[in-house]
Amino acid sequence: MLRALQRFLPFAATRSPEQRKGIVALELIFWLPIQVICIMAIIEFAIIMQVNRQVAFASQFGAKLSSEITRSTAAATNLGNFNFSGTPNNLKSQIDTYLANHGLTNSCEVRLEHNACVANQSQVYNTAVPCPCGPSGPAVLPAGEPPAGEAYVRVTVAVQLLNNVPNVLSTFGFDVTNYTIEHSTTFRVETNNSAPNSVITAPTQAITAGLTAAPDVTAAPVVSPPTAMLTITAPNNTPTGTTVTLNFNANASSDNETAFSGLSLLWASSGFVLSPLNTTNFSVQFTIPGINGGPTQVANHTVDLTVTDSCGSATTQTLNLVLTRDP
Repeated sequence: MLRALQRFLPFAATRSPEQRKGIVALELIFWLPIQVICIMAIIEFAIIMQVNRQVAFASQFGAKLSSEITRSTAAATNLGNFNFSGTPNNLKSQIDTYLANHGLTNSCEVRLEHNACVANQSQVYNTAVPCPCGPSGPAVLPAGEPPAGEAYVRVTVAVQLLNNVPNVLSTFGFDVTNYTIEHSTTFRVETNNSAPNSVITAPTQAITAGLTAAPDVTAAPVVSPPTAMLTITAPNNTPTGTTVTLNFNANASSDNETAFSGLSLLWASSGFVLSPLNTTNFSVQFTIPGINGGPTQVANHTVDLTVTDSCGSATTQTLNLVLTRDP
């Protein structure tokens, strides 16, 4: 450095040792702060890069958990509520544990987005502190369900830099107080949609006087399954044209992923339909076969219920009805 200064100071060589010491001290005063700032900047940005890496890993960890969790609403923790604050062992709590194990503070926001045939396709869990956050990467997930097929989940994790990075450069204009690091990871959902359960129930009810039913629907409900057939018997002297009205409902139908209110119901029958086909309750009128005093006759009918879930999977249940005269 002295040689460089001698090019610009032709009389430097004639200066005394004390004068040269003064020049060295001046250089130290001038360059030392800059060197210290550079060292602090290198350290701070190195820590930021490490935090950035751990947040990326946390996002991958959360996406893996979300892709493998059950869809069944029978489970307390499932894909439809995995990132809710009241859910046991929820996604954010597991991500915060991961971050703590790597020396970081809790996330300020965790986003779970999916396009599986499950409720709550966007779940955001954030804290009270300001945490501007949004999914990174493509604006939308790859095409998913329905129809049944591939579905995807994306997890976004945001962590504040403050308290994770030494804010030593704030005096020089680089303040990390309002900065966050966020990462998004998209995984394919590994759980599959299950078909709904279609159940026909004939609740306990009165039938036309003189007729009998087996199983006895006047004493207890008839449920299909397991019951496959309901027989209505009329005495041989029953007047021609006698009818019997039976009521049914779909209340026992269910689906692992879709609430009952989200199921699509469709009824069908070979009898005379008295109510809409897409309602929970269904009424059908049947006519007793044969004529008064005639030989025993039999009429076969069916009641069908098709239940479709939000993913387009459908299951049909059939209850067979036999109407007969007893000679």
